[in-house]
Amino acid sequence: MNIPTGSRYLFFIIVGISITALFIYLSDNAHIAKVEQNFPGNATTFDEGKRLSQKYCSGCHLYPKPSLLPKQTWTSSVLPAMGPLLGIFKHKFDTYPTETDPNLPRDYYPSEPQISSTEWQKILDYYKKAAPGEFNKREKKQEILDDKFLFKARFPELRTKNTPKLTAVRFDTRNQLIYAADANLKKFLTFNNDLELIHMFASPAPISDIRIRNTENDVWGKQELLLTFIGRLLPTDAPAGSVKSILYNSLGTELISDSLLLNNLTRPVESKWTDLNQDGLDDLLISEFGHRTGKLFWVENIGKTFAAQKNVLLDTPGCIQTDIKDINKNGLQDIIALCTQTDQAIYLFENQGKGNFLKTTLLQFQITAGSSSFEIHDFNSDGHPDILYTSGDNADYSTIFKPYHGVYIFLNDGNNNFTEEWFYPLHGAYNAQAHDFNNDGRLDIAVIAFYADYENHPEEGFVFFKNEGNLKFTPYHHPKASAGRWITMDIADWNDDGNKDILLGNFSEGSFNTPDSLQAEWQAGPYFLLLENRQE
Repeated sequence: MNIPTGSRYLFFIIVGISITALFIYLSDNAHIAKVEQNFPGNATTFDEGKRLSQKYCSGCHLYPKPSLLPKQTWTSSVLPAMGPLLGIFKHKFDTYPTETDPNLPRDYYPSEPQISSTEWQKILDYYKKAAPGEFNKREKKQEILDDKFLFKARFPELRTKNTPKLTAVRFDTRNQLIYAADANLKKFLTFNNDLELIHMFASPAPISDIRIRNTENDVWGKQELLLTFIGRLLPTDAPAGSVKSILYNSLGTELISDSLLLNNLTRPVESKWTDLNQDGLDDLLISEFGHRTGKLFWVENIGKTFAAQKNVLLDTPGCIQTDIKDINKNGLQDIIALCTQTDQAIYLFENQGKGNFLKTTLLQFQITAGSSSFEIHDFNSDGHPDILYTSGDNADYSTIFKPYHGVYIFLNDGNNNFTEEWFYPLHGAYNAQAHDFNNDGRLDIAVIAFYADYENHPEEGFVFFKNEGNLKFTPYHHPKASAGRWITMDIADWNDDGNKDILLGNFSEGSFNTPDSLQAEWQAGPYFLLLENRQE
């Protein structure tokens, strides 16, 4: 996906036992064995294409098996896009697409072919023969039930001449306010507990993340906000993004101060305050999504400003989300990070003290993964941090629906080895957050699917999974949750009743495979949906 907002994609090959991965592995091998028997020429030609693909198609990511995509998608979309990365710009009668972004690194495309035309043709032939003709139909899954009791739906009355294009939402629980950022209005919006618009101020660029700083200066009505400006929504490596600190008086509806902290960033999607070097000052951790370039880095707080030096943890595009926890229980804050472009993985950066980190890979995913979000929770109450993960970003070179998109839970064996234990197939799954919504001691899951199969299953745009115990979940959909196309979500006890509420932001544009009537409903629909928890 290249509109990574709120932000907030897949075939999995996970190191560990996975029923899904095992099934795909066996099916893939059986299919390839059959193809080898019928391959025109001989098995040597087939094996040569396979060998070449393994050599040239795994330098930047895991080797993409042919079973990841249907052959038509490989030959007409994905491989033509990959050819220029090997210096193949034309092949036979085809001219391959290239990017002309002036912000691309000068050596992004090689000046000379890295592979001969004959070798490239063998790779094309291999994928054409070894890939499946089409995906099998998605396996039958548990029916999604109507939610008639769990949540009460509320919408703001605000309507404008612009279609809703929210890129970030956030609950302000202290003041019972809702903050939202809209890219069409180019405004930061504030709503009260009656969902009335009470204030707005201009946004110089789309806001991808809103954070509320926890400070000792607990003055009711005043909040220090950390705002991340992505710069441009559409794919680019232009350094147009920035991060600002805003001191905001929501009661007086005024900006008290507006401080630029960092600029010239490449599509940043998340910023967090945290003390990473144990000097008592909050540093900044930045997820710079970018396009073809990007980084995960932190900058040191040196008092009244931030150091110019970027302490780079990952030098790769697609850095989309982090969690900050003391994973190894040494008293220091560690960083867990999700990457979602060429490098599809979840990494752990163990804090060694004084700003030093040790990197390890927790999970590695395939290039077609479409990773979209993750959270760290202990789902089986064994004292070890597990991983909730979604895959469903489906807007790059292969926009077909994929049977491996959905919501996953990986359990930790205590040594940070993770095994897939639960999967629910959900096209376009984009963000999942786990909380105990009914106060029964078990973690439930709320999920938005930005690229759902709206034509056949519009209810999959938002699904709530009630935890029945032992990793058994019952899926629900609130009927009012079909009123928008949700790209961003926040969860908190907004009305101070002891129950978690859900806030969804409507990004009503840019959909495909969507009925015109539903698209029109979204564009005429609410800016956000508030699902108030009705548990007693």
